[in-house]
Amino acid sequence: MLFNYGTVSAQPVKPRIKNWHYLDFAKDGYHGISLNQAYELLKGRKSEPVIVAVIDSGIDTLQPDLKPVLWHNPREIPNNKKDDDGDGLVDDYYGWNYLGAPNGENLSVSISDDWRTYHRFKKQFEGKDSAQIPKEQQWQYREWKRAHQKLTHSYDNASKIIDNLRTNWDIANRSDTILREMLHKEVFTAKDLDTFHATPAAQQLVSMWKEIFAGRQVNNIELLKGFGDFKKEQEDNLIKLTTAPKPYRDELLKDNGYDITKVKYGNNNLTGFSGYHGTSVSSVIGAVRNNGIGIDGIADNARIMMIRGILGKDEYDKDVAVSIRYAVDHGAKVINMSFGKSVSPDKKWVDEAIQYALSKDVVLVHAAGNDATDNDTDDNYPSSHTIEGTPLPNIIQVGASGDASVGGIVAAFSNYGKKTVDVFAPGVDINCAIAGNGTQLASGTSLASPVVAGIAALLRSYFPSLKAAEIVDIIKRSGAAVTEPVVKPGTEGKVSLSELCNSGKIVNAAGAVKAAMEYIR
Repeated sequence: MLFNYGTVSAQPVKPRIKNWHYLDFAKDGYHGISLNQAYELLKGRKSEPVIVAVIDSGIDTLQPDLKPVLWHNPREIPNNKKDDDGDGLVDDYYGWNYLGAPNGENLSVSISDDWRTYHRFKKQFEGKDSAQIPKEQQWQYREWKRAHQKLTHSYDNASKIIDNLRTNWDIANRSDTILREMLHKEVFTAKDLDTFHATPAAQQLVSMWKEIFAGRQVNNIELLKGFGDFKKEQEDNLIKLTTAPKPYRDELLKDNGYDITKVKYGNNNLTGFSGYHGTSVSSVIGAVRNNGIGIDGIADNARIMMIRGILGKDEYDKDVAVSIRYAVDHGAKVINMSFGKSVSPDKKWVDEAIQYALSKDVVLVHAAGNDATDNDTDDNYPSSHTIEGTPLPNIIQVGASGDASVGGIVAAFSNYGKKTVDVFAPGVDINCAIAGNGTQLASGTSLASPVVAGIAALLRSYFPSLKAAEIVDIIKRSGAAVTEPVVKPGTEGKVSLSELCNSGKIVNAAGAVKAAMEYIR
């Protein structure tokens, strides 16, 4: 029998504290996952090592809080330039990089799949309606139409703002130069402006930059970079309908991203461009516990397998599919996927890979996305159903929750979906390790997903007889129910959490452990 682990009700605002997401609401007053209570319940039980694959942008294999828990391919001798285990990949000791060139160079340019998809099928589908498309191409036609709509929408929006954007960009750069000279600093922050005694002539300039900073915890260099990146994105949006993207991936990798029959490509360079995202995600799952450095991961007996299959924008379906299959074939029992996209022309390959994972009893955890949109109406892939509508019971979709101390019970940026999102998990101000050394606070469903993957790994480690679909069911059913209304992302309106995910719950490690104990009786 499964049951709820308590409920969540209204609370006064409390101060922000590190690792709030591990706390217990009844004991501590924070909407965390009751991790300490979970370990109390597990006392006296033995655990088994569980391999958790992280499909991401790479990892720092020397990060001190992660190095002891990294998976090592037991049949591969590192750095001998041989394929010792016969899997067709040379020196895949920590995992594999499907975004690497044969010469060791790594892909550093990401092209959105809506842009690629539109031009990939433009000649084939333009001017045709659905009735003219063969059955086996109907899905790709659907995704091509959606890509066209998205590019058109982006073009229209960019057209409205580009003139003002370029003007403001010029003003920001000229004024930055003047302020750096006045402050005698190349790098300055809002605090520097607060203590600067400006002349009457310069006061307007200082006031303008204070407004630009607007409470952001960044310096002028970081702010201008973000501004410049946004300007470049909008300028790109103006040309995407008429100009096909360059095939950076295929040229560098010497591989066809649309040919699923060729799967032996890439290299073993997991750290080059870039291991920051993957390092942080991995640390939430399984950083060494109780060692006095960095952070404590959720699962105490996890082995992290890194697979570099995404870069930061829209990943190729082929790279996702082969990454999943690599993880399964090399013993992973949990796979974390802190990425997503809204167009998936080759979804069939990913569906088949997830079904393969199901046949091998593997749990997949996927981030719902950070656009404050409804995944029921705007797809976020990989999804929990095949193209044909067949449910995939081994995958769980995760939105990001918070706390009154970090902005609210549901993260303002999180995607949601009454049908397509399963649970929410802490994803705001999450303490995580970074490449190199040290920690940082980060937010996103990218952090909420590894919280759930960590709980899944904990269950698989201490209750190894549980099957993948049972793990997913337990996590969904054993969370903390939220009784008060929550703010719907992207709006100011309030709804019940059950309107934003199908379980209506925030995951809870102690609840999941209790439920697992009941499940195996």
